[in-house]
Amino acid sequence: MAGAKVELWHADADGFYSQFAPGIPEWNLRGSFTTGNDGSFAIHTVQPAPYQIPTDGSCGKLIKAAGWHARRPAHLHVKVSAPGHELLTAQLYFPGDEHNDDDIASAVKPELILDPQQAADGTATVAYSFVLDPEKG
Repeated sequence: MAGAKVELWHADADGFYSQFAPGIPEWNLRGSFTTGNDGSFAIHTVQPAPYQIPTDGSCGKLIKAAGWHARRPAHLHVKVSAPGHELLTAQLYFPGDEHNDDDIASAVKPELILDPQQAADGTATVAYSFVLDPEKG
């Protein structure tokens, strides 16, 4: 879909988010993009690392009482929107992460796992298609 807005954010290669960790530029690894005439877009970024969610306060007490771990697998947050369509909000995951099967947020689904392809120069490329539903009247 031409002209859709894609918002993307993720942790850095150490598992830290800007605006939540000291010493990281305020808008690091966060951005908004607009799809081209053919509905595609391209970005260049780093692969995020898995991380531990905070374990202080009430959340930490719940995690401890339930006997859970506090780990999230590496993922990209994405929101896709376009006039006349429902907002799509998702997280996309990477294959092989040790916490894909036991994500504390229970958010990993097979259709949300990316398929990075290694390029000759050592980088990886990923393709993923989003489909927006029409707004409900």
